[in-house]
Amino acid sequence: MSKYSKLSQLMHKQFLGEGEITNLCLERIYNKSKSFNLNSCKNIFITGLARAGTTAILNYIDSTNEFGSLRYKYMPFILAPRIADFYSEYLVNKNTIEIERLHGDGLMISPQAAECLDEPFWIHSNKEKFNHSCLSPYEISVKDVTGYAYLLNRFLKIEGKKRLVIKNNNNHLRILSLASYLPNSIFLIIFRSPLAHAKSLLKLHKRLLKSQREDKFILDYMELIGHWEFGFGKKKFIYNESHELILNSLDDLKIEYWIKQWLLTYEWILRIFSKKDKKINNIKLVCYEDLFKDKN
Repeated sequence: MSKYSKLSQLMHKQFLGEGEITNLCLERIYNKSKSFNLNSCKNIFITGLARAGTTAILNYIDSTNEFGSLRYKYMPFILAPRIADFYSEYLVNKNTIEIERLHGDGLMISPQAAECLDEPFWIHSNKEKFNHSCLSPYEISVKDVTGYAYLLNRFLKIEGKKRLVIKNNNNHLRILSLASYLPNSIFLIIFRSPLAHAKSLLKLHKRLLKSQREDKFILDYMELIGHWEFGFGKKKFIYNESHELILNSLDDLKIEYWIKQWLLTYEWILRIFSKKDKKINNIKLVCYEDLFKDKN
């Protein structure tokens, strides 16, 4: 039996899936954001290939209590901040105990925990980019980034902080556009030792295949929030046309597949990082092992 009730599942699909409610939420965001000043966005964005340590870094920064973030307690109303605020304040059980997240990696979550929950905005504002078996880099419009920044600003006010810390692994696909449009924000691209990273990717892929067989809503949930890195809904990250053929030739139940995915991703990141416009100076490469070596 799913840990999500039938009502909860329905609400997730209504507010995050294809439908009139989602469309109305997105339309409202765009209408309200027309005069929003992008220079006022001074957030920290964490990105990189999944399992790079992005959640650990998110939690570390969030633990300082200096930043707001998107949290589980706002789900499934991420595209409707006013409802999210009311729901989190009056309807979320404040005494819910922490539980280990589905990944089985020892990281604990609760309604207060920060998480990558902003991807539904990009899914519904750029639908043509996500209706494929692969995900590729793309440029975003000023209209979209203004809507995105406005949405985050609404949660900034709800959180009562001056800045947000946002984790979204898919943001690496639009990193140059985001960094250019949001010059006063900082973008951290996290990388990790390739073999350890690939082993972690493979382990979680197998774990989620099993979990999604047992509970179909886990697959539905991951697709609604744009977590396509693992499981039956997995999408390959490709950075030119040849990459799809390369990954199609490999078995994603073998370590070779995930090593190749790591290489393709970080080779591309290094290439764009070295060739980026000199005016874009707010992207930082961060080695996970170096950051936490004193804590091991």
